[in-house]
Amino acid sequence: MKLTSIKNHLAMLSVSVAMLAAQSAQSATTDKAQNMSSAAGTAAPAVQSQATNEQTVEGTVQKVVAMKKEIYVTPADGSKKMEFYFPESAQYLKGGQPVGFEALKEGQKVRVTFTRKGKRLNPSKAEILE
Repeated sequence: MKLTSIKNHLAMLSVSVAMLAAQSAQSATTDKAQNMSSAAGTAAPAVQSQATNEQTVEGTVQKVVAMKKEIYVTPADGSKKMEFYFPESAQYLKGGQPVGFEALKEGQKVRVTFTRKGKRLNPSKAEILE
């Protein structure tokens, strides 16, 4: 009788251990999945935001209005002329070096980085290419 009782206890113990192992494995998988989705959730929006909002255009400066920090650019692809009003925070580069807005001149080739808000083009950077 004792032997049967011990075998029953061992069988029940074995089942309990197997159930605990299965629960532990499931919990680890769930935690890993949650951690991965959390990491993806924090990293993905920043990339998506940049990819969908920030744009660049290369073209030729047609007109400069220094008092308004405004330039008109005809894109190299021949599309419609674009109008940019630069905020104080904008960057201007020539040969990879910082310059002022006054370095922009009519006839120059430029690359402008901007975002769109409705019809307004909000430039953040102008790079003089020549």
